[in-house]
Amino acid sequence: MPKEIYLVKVGMNMTEGVVEEWYIADGATVDKGELLYRLETEKVNLDVDAETSGTVKHLVGEGVTMKPGDVVGYIYAPDEAIPDVLPQAQAAAAESVAESAPVAASPARPAASSTVDGRILSSPAARRLAGELKVDIAALNGSGPGGRIVEADVQAAADAAQPAAPSPSSPMARKLARELGVDLAQVRGTGPGGRITKDDVERAAAAPPAPAAAPVFASGEDRVVPVRGMRKTIATRMFESLQSSAQLTMDMDANMDDAVKLRNQLVDEWQDEGVRPTYTDLVIRAAAKALEKHPLMNSVFGETEMTLRGDINVGMAVALGEGLIVPVVRHANRLSMKELARESARLAEAAREGTLTPDDLQDGTFTVSALGMFGVDAFTPIINAPQSGILGVNRLRDDLKWVGEVPMKTQVMRLSLTWDHRALDGAPAAQFLATVRELLEAPFRLLV
Repeated sequence: MPKEIYLVKVGMNMTEGVVEEWYIADGATVDKGELLYRLETEKVNLDVDAETSGTVKHLVGEGVTMKPGDVVGYIYAPDEAIPDVLPQAQAAAAESVAESAPVAASPARPAASSTVDGRILSSPAARRLAGELKVDIAALNGSGPGGRIVEADVQAAADAAQPAAPSPSSPMARKLARELGVDLAQVRGTGPGGRITKDDVERAAAAPPAPAAAPVFASGEDRVVPVRGMRKTIATRMFESLQSSAQLTMDMDANMDDAVKLRNQLVDEWQDEGVRPTYTDLVIRAAAKALEKHPLMNSVFGETEMTLRGDINVGMAVALGEGLIVPVVRHANRLSMKELARESARLAEAAREGTLTPDDLQDGTFTVSALGMFGVDAFTPIINAPQSGILGVNRLRDDLKWVGEVPMKTQVMRLSLTWDHRALDGAPAAQFLATVRELLEAPFRLLV
């Protein structure tokens, strides 16, 4: 019996995922432990290893939305006969499975000339893609049910019209290229048959970057961008958050003169240890200590009861090119300032490199979101449901304060708090925010 390849489940909250990239081509061989495919989920991406050796057969193509545990392919042992038609897994895949399965893995279908009332049988996704890629859909052969044209047919036609594909590359080379931001199409392979190796990618990353050509779009032309993965999750959860809670936002300025001095001192003090605290770290620490005094802000509001969370786990929003992700600083109130700075740096780096684990993203009880680095003075952050609050960190700006009759320059940061009015009213929310401000204005209290 062939070994089934499952869509791996990562984390208790994972509901769907896709094979973002097959590292082993359909019909190629794989060794146990070798990278098999790259999984894209709602929150994290990770590489999946082969559990056994043999010949890989794809059941679904890249980009197909599946449920955790669904079968996406098989590995046949060297002594096993591979059937012309793969066994169909008992998997509840999304509708796009039929539209995205590789053409080569499907038996021959009737030609696309099959019509209903004069209309060519084709899926909406296939027609949309044909418009984007300028493919004549009437000239295609459909591989879907009843000769229906699906996305894979359109993509195959577009690929056939393109120049020759770039040199083949090893899974490790592709993985490293993603991490280093190297375009494999611009890399010359030195391996057997022109195969791109890990060393080729490292050399390309070290070379001076060539100026990138700006994309060219026809004037007035619409561009359709798929909404999936992280972007889809963000859109769904932000909308649900606003629909399911009573959110209000208030702003409060904090004098940061002493916080600036403290941070500079800590940067110098911990330089040899590679620890560099940020202003956001100071705010996370202040919020964690304030949550101890204001437990209503560290709560979950339910239909018939409200839960005051025992742990204080502060999520820190990290902006990525494809969206926003919120790794969690666990027990932020128990960590020292140095431990917190080290942990937040680890989480931020892992988020940018795509190496966060499911545990890094779970059990947050409150969130801090920073936009100050973009010059933002105030904004309205949306609560990361089912939490009851989120604190926005704005830019550090020059301002004036009066000492008697004398104006003096000072540095100020505006804090933007969004809270769930179902869980607490405006006065206790303001008290929480005032405690955060007091801790930032007397920042040495953050060290104890």
